Amino acid sequence: MKKHLFAGVMTAAAVLAGAASAQTPSVPEGYPADYAKIIEGSRSEQGLVIYSNMADNNWQPVLAGFRETYPWIKVETLDLGSGTVHSRWEAEAGSGSRTADILISGANDRWAAYGGGDGKMMDYKSPELAKLPDFANPYPGVMTLSTDPLVITYNATLLPEGQRPTGMASLVKLVTEDKSTFDGKITTYDAARNSFGLTAWWAYVNKKGDEAWKQLAAIGPSIRGEVSGGPMNEKIATGEYVAGIAVSGITIFPRLEQPGGELLGFAFPDDGTIMMQRGMGIPAKAANPNSAKLFVDYVLSNKGQTLIGEGGLVPYRDDVDEGSVRYTYQAIEKEVGKDNLIIAGFDKGLIEEGPAFIEKWKAAMAGR
Repeated sequence: MKKHLFAGVMTAAAVLAGAASAQTPSVPEGYPADYAKIIEGSRSEQGLVIYSNMADNNWQPVLAGFRETYPWIKVETLDLGSGTVHSRWEAEAGSGSRTADILISGANDRWAAYGGGDGKMMDYKSPELAKLPDFANPYPGVMTLSTDPLVITYNATLLPEGQRPTGMASLVKLVTEDKSTFDGKITTYDAARNSFGLTAWWAYVNKKGDEAWKQLAAIGPSIRGEVSGGPMNEKIATGEYVAGIAVSGITIFPRLEQPGGELLGFAFPDDGTIMMQRGMGIPAKAANPNSAKLFVDYVLSNKGQTLIGEGGLVPYRDDVDEGSVRYTYQAIEKEVGKDNLIIAGFDKGLIEEGPAFIEKWKAAMAGR
């Protein structure tokens, strides 16, 4: 009897061992042979905490795919404002409390600051970087997760066909000709109150120069600034606003498919579509560094970038199937033309000249 019991235990142990082995993914093709140590190292860690400015619907397909590959790594995501991602982590980092293992945000002034070699981010060189454009890793420890367009949004019920803006110049013309329709009824990210907005409008002005300031001054008095894309779209849908300029595409695209989405419309600005590079980094003192490396590599891979696209963000790998996602960087480039893409990256000028820019922004919003 004991003999049979022992054999049964051995059989069960073999099954469990086989299951555990089946759960261990192989090292991806082209990765270093010792990458297996990172995989094994993640097993003794405590999962991942990610601070980002991404909503649950953006994360859902990515987390499902990552869980399938690394089922033992539990991932918790917090949806915070771009600036809050960094201010919260920086406040917690020296306290010894549990904090983020990965940061993801559109606060590109903060990423530019980290790129100054202050050692806050781990200088991790993902094996996937060799398959990505140079802007994927602009500074040591700073990587690009996605390249998301900022679009024009409008209330399709309140604005008839001829009054729907197609670009910045188009919006200026409409406002000039019909102030009453647009007075106080346009929204955008407030560059004076929001890091995301600062990055976006900084990039636009850098590309367009004095023309941009003239345009902003012409429509500034009609603008009411916001700090988050979701509320912008909801207020456009209810008629509080009739249009938004430089609104994050990842907030409007899924909204179009929800109840009331038929009230909204959008356009890639035909005279300058801002493409926001969403930054990503692993803090140098991350509590779970192996798990963080696995996640970064996953989201930069072909599969991960495809799932990023399924979640509403815009992947920039050139081997992502355009038919599998809503948009790719390459597809938007084809639609608006390379010369009409404005890349909002991690310019150190955001830090050095940001305060002066904000004062000029405030003046433009007042029509000066």
